[in-house]
Amino acid sequence: MKANKYLLMLFFLFPMYVCAQQQITGKVTDVRGEPIPGVGVSAMTDGQRFNAVTTSTGDYSIKVANNTKQLTFSYIGMTSQTETINGRTVVNVQLSEESRELQSVVVTALGIKREAKALSYSRQSMDVSTLTQAPTTNIVSSLSGRIAGVQVTPASSNTGSARIIIRGNNSITGNNQPLFVIDGIPVDNETGDTKVTTSGNNNLDYGNIAGNINPEDIENIEVLKGPNAAALYGSRAANGAILITTKKSAGTKFKVTFNSNSTFQRITEFPDYQNMFGAGNSFKLDGSGSTSNPDRIPSLNVFNRSWGAPFLGQPVISVNGSPKAYLAQPDNVRDFYSTAAMLTNSLAIDGGNAENNYRFSYTNYTGGSVVKNINDNIRHNANIRVLNKFTKWLDMDSKVTFINNKVTNRQYMNGSSKNPVYQYAYMVRDDQLSEFKNYKDQYGNEINTHTDFLNPYWAINENPNEDTKNQLLGAFNVNARINGWLRLTAKVGTEMYWVDGYTFNNKGAQSSPNGSMSTINNSLQSTNADLVLFANNKFGKLSVNSFVGTGRFQTSNKKNEQRINSLIQAGLINLSNTGEFPAVTQFASKKIINSVYGSMSFGYNSYLFMDVTARNDWSSTLPKANNSYFYPSIGGSFVFTDAFKDIPKSILSFGKVRASYAIVGNDTSPYQLAPTYSFNGIYNGQAYAALASTFFNPDLKPEKTASLEFGIDLRFLKDRLTFGATHYKTSTTNQILTAQITPTSGYNRKYYNAGEIQNWGTEFTLSGTPLKSKKLEWNMFANYGQNNSKVKSLVDGVNSFQLNSWFGRLLVFAEVDQPYSVIRGAGWQRDEQGRKLVAASGLPIAQGNLVLGNAMPDWTGGFGNSLRYQNFGLSFLIDIRKGGSFYSGTYRRSYISGAISNTLEGREDYYLHSYIYGESAANLTAGFIYKDAYFEDGTPNNKYITPQSNGFSNLDELQIFDASFVKLRETVISYNLTSPFFKKLKVSNARISLSGRNLWTIYKKAPKGIDPESSVTSGNGQGIEYGSLPPFTTYGLDLRLTF
Repeated sequence: MKANKYLLMLFFLFPMYVCAQQQITGKVTDVRGEPIPGVGVSAMTDGQRFNAVTTSTGDYSIKVANNTKQLTFSYIGMTSQTETINGRTVVNVQLSEESRELQSVVVTALGIKREAKALSYSRQSMDVSTLTQAPTTNIVSSLSGRIAGVQVTPASSNTGSARIIIRGNNSITGNNQPLFVIDGIPVDNETGDTKVTTSGNNNLDYGNIAGNINPEDIENIEVLKGPNAAALYGSRAANGAILITTKKSAGTKFKVTFNSNSTFQRITEFPDYQNMFGAGNSFKLDGSGSTSNPDRIPSLNVFNRSWGAPFLGQPVISVNGSPKAYLAQPDNVRDFYSTAAMLTNSLAIDGGNAENNYRFSYTNYTGGSVVKNINDNIRHNANIRVLNKFTKWLDMDSKVTFINNKVTNRQYMNGSSKNPVYQYAYMVRDDQLSEFKNYKDQYGNEINTHTDFLNPYWAINENPNEDTKNQLLGAFNVNARINGWLRLTAKVGTEMYWVDGYTFNNKGAQSSPNGSMSTINNSLQSTNADLVLFANNKFGKLSVNSFVGTGRFQTSNKKNEQRINSLIQAGLINLSNTGEFPAVTQFASKKIINSVYGSMSFGYNSYLFMDVTARNDWSSTLPKANNSYFYPSIGGSFVFTDAFKDIPKSILSFGKVRASYAIVGNDTSPYQLAPTYSFNGIYNGQAYAALASTFFNPDLKPEKTASLEFGIDLRFLKDRLTFGATHYKTSTTNQILTAQITPTSGYNRKYYNAGEIQNWGTEFTLSGTPLKSKKLEWNMFANYGQNNSKVKSLVDGVNSFQLNSWFGRLLVFAEVDQPYSVIRGAGWQRDEQGRKLVAASGLPIAQGNLVLGNAMPDWTGGFGNSLRYQNFGLSFLIDIRKGGSFYSGTYRRSYISGAISNTLEGREDYYLHSYIYGESAANLTAGFIYKDAYFEDGTPNNKYITPQSNGFSNLDELQIFDASFVKLRETVISYNLTSPFFKKLKVSNARISLSGRNLWTIYKKAPKGIDPESSVTSGNGQGIEYGSLPPFTTYGLDLRLTF
């Protein structure tokens, strides 16, 4: 009896719908008769829901109540269809694709979905289908060539920071990269090379957050271009925004997806080295004490350049003290590099139903570098996303991501003596790798080097570093539907990370015999909280979509570093391993932005739209009198093909014109308002502090960026061909800058509100489907973006700001009345006719501080195709950059060292006439000559000189190159496996892919072995390359299985 009572209670607590049921089966196909797997089949009867999903063959079976009248069939990209049962037990359905207009619902600012035709600004989606098939080590690099107006500078290494800018640089000295937003939550994408200089010895790039994003979790990437599209995100999105939406469960059935990707990276283009002359100086092997040994056999360790005698097999002593023949080693640089392997394994599990579902994913990545024992990387990504529908009016979307990223031996960058890539760029042509492998003696000191040429194996093995970053991202969105037109959303997002690491430089190095060590402990915690009320309604032909919200952004950042500049015991990695007090640096900052914002969108008869937005921020980093800044936007669009019904849709299926204007404010970094002090030591037992040398401005105002854009969007031939064009102009004023002031004030620099930079340009996009049939489909796209810039003004009395430099002689500026990133240095002095001038000695006459180029391209573009034939797929992407200049410090160093083939001009003739014929320098009849130059009196140059001292190093102009390129950026070949073997394993989908990135540089003007995309920084000082990797190619194999 007691058991019966419990059963009765359970019956009332958990009601069960008990009725007679019927089973309905059928098949779902597309208009071509092809089965569609994964179609959701559902029915609702008396409050009870019945669900099923089609198999890989399109078949389904569903049990429903006897009184069920209808079945609903739904699938992403297809028009949902409702079928009346009418007593049938077999219901077959054919689904058709949604029209382009219905499919064009896009994610906009704050994660709001809107119809694309109603938008008044430019935005562009990226096809993410090849992200996992042809992965990059930094997701930013995947955008190159795909989005009009977007320029990408790839990371300098597999663990480095990539740079992305949209429509040029808006800030003269501040951050110009867009805001990254993941599932509606802005994240910190600060680059890890902010302390890197062109030639600093401690140059390490710690990467940026974008490098840790898991491509396997990405559902969609949307690029909001400029203030017009991203105004609602506030000051952090003044440069546009990259919106990343991650995957969630379809809520139809339990599914497991496994993806394994193996990629291999290798150097595919080396500099064109010369193999006729080896180590030495002035075409000789003696000198500099090289023959001071009893046998007077030349010892090559005293030389560091390949300006010696011709290779004739002469007996010499190598850098490791062993005798050898004086012969070329053509592959000594090539053999230093190896093939890097990168392996990614991902597992995703999702399931549930339409009301409650989940998706969990885990990805493990291991990777290395083409230089062994450098950039060894292990990363774990774990992500869980849960969607709960508690009631008909209340639901919640929750997501938590954890990332553990460990890097061992990050590569030192640029001209650092610890960068082995830099050392090998100018390796002496007779060196053998085996001569360097014994890199230290019995006392632990570096050996086997040339003068001023450090042993690369010491650089790799005796300068270890390691860092681990743990990152936690959380996003929680609660939606409450108050009624049919009113909805309230509360969202909280948090980002936290902790970084611990060390760098160790062992004692005994030639460049730093005492050694050093440092540790870092950094952390960040940011929280975004928003409360938004949406009101969407329709009044006859008038539709109104509006919302009002309030938000709070709060971030806390801590950076701690401890450093010792000498070691007691070699090889002991411990801060106590020193006889001095460690130097400690601590930095902590907090920042809060409170916001209110709103938007009102009006639509008339679904063809005329107007948007008005407004936002006001209060920033803690600005003075109280100026910390409030308001920025509005207004835009409109007119879909004329919907307004004028007589336009033949078979020709012009869609046409829209649009225009928008927006203003966005921007604040500054914390603690730029009041003087700060730093403790500089102890004197007579008392600590003393010093005032900062920069005068902080208590009256700072927010920067302001105003942007106007207008464009047109067209679709032809029943949406088979799509074209878009946009023209824009932006102006950023009230820039927050620092400038020098008179030292009598007690300061060296001061913060100002001054300066203006303008950007304007045009973008075109084209896409189409030339062929589409049951077995064959061909899609293509192309894009073009041209951006022009001009620095209109700076601080009064200041004409330029230095953005970067190469040893103080080659400089990159933001300069008044010049495009952003103008490059200045020493160039040829020319006469009135523009002819190059040489002195009576035949050496070039240099003129300093000349404009040698600009780092920004004239235009960028891309062209891609994808082809599907039955189960085969083929896609490729061509990436184009036209114009712009860069300075190559690697080329300069290689030329001065006599290592590359360009130094052979005049060498044989000079050696023959000078050393064999005995001609004096004043009477040379052969050698090196600047053939296209003139003496100052206007007569042609006829003076021969030595190739080694030809004045090359005095002319920065000779190391400036055109940065244009055309690259086959990506190619993917795939095949969908349909073997019965997989069906037996319950595999519903199986795909194998072969991929390649950077397979072919179709065109470039840069020297062989120098990548025109390389840069010493991911910051604003573009246009300088130094010590970078030669061009490389990545090959991959990808296997994807869905159960």
